[in-house]
Amino acid sequence: KQKFLCKKCGHTSIAQLSDLQPNNHIIDKVKQTAAMELSENVSQKHIALDNNISTQTVMRAAEGLFVYNKTNFYYLPQNIAFDDFKSGKFATSGMSMILIDSVNHRILDVMKDRGDGQLRAYFNQYSPAARAAVKTITVDLFTPYRAMIKDLFPNANIVADKFHVVTQAYRELNKVRISVMQQFGSDRKEYRQLKRFWKLLMKHETALDYTTRKNRINFKHAYLTDKEVIDRLLALSDELRDAYAFY
Repeated sequence: KQKFLCKKCGHTSIAQLSDLQPNNHIIDKVKQTAAMELSENVSQKHIALDNNISTQTVMRAAEGLFVYNKTNFYYLPQNIAFDDFKSGKFATSGMSMILIDSVNHRILDVMKDRGDGQLRAYFNQYSPAARAAVKTITVDLFTPYRAMIKDLFPNANIVADKFHVVTQAYRELNKVRISVMQQFGSDRKEYRQLKRFWKLLMKHETALDYTTRKNRINFKHAYLTDKEVIDRLLALSDELRDAYAFY
């Protein structure tokens, strides 16, 4: 830094720089780089060595980043979604929640714990006007969430996350397949067919191969397409055919 001496009063002053804060010795871009590197799977010590700064400076850069991204509890987008994820020791239950803008796919916040009481306490921090502005909330099929949403978001429609809906249908089809297998018994060829080609049953019809024939070991080495295998499996049980059609 360059210092200036006033000849009249004898006081000194430091030259002003656009990328350097007063009473500071590290430019802003270095701090920003260190803060961004915190999202990588590296230690604070490694970041400090990489940027030629101390670990304490890295910690201060992280704190500044969190202050910059502080949640605004007076605003919520019209369409939001939240879902849980495993967070280990970070949360008492081992599961936390992520809150996003479901239109712009932008992360709004991370909630430490997914318990009903914890979620209520978190959303109660938002102003009534912010909560009233929400029109849709996309969540999974966990029942307790619905009561909380109806209480805190009076104008919001609840949208079931399609992933969880499809997952339930997937599980039920698999249960029917296993039930049909057990009806035949493990010593029957039908049992082995349903066990070996279960992945084909779970595929969408548009993902099946309708042209290429392969040697199918459980069908007496017949050369069959994926669709022909499915047709033979569904012919084994009306219940399985109905479940497959629904899925």
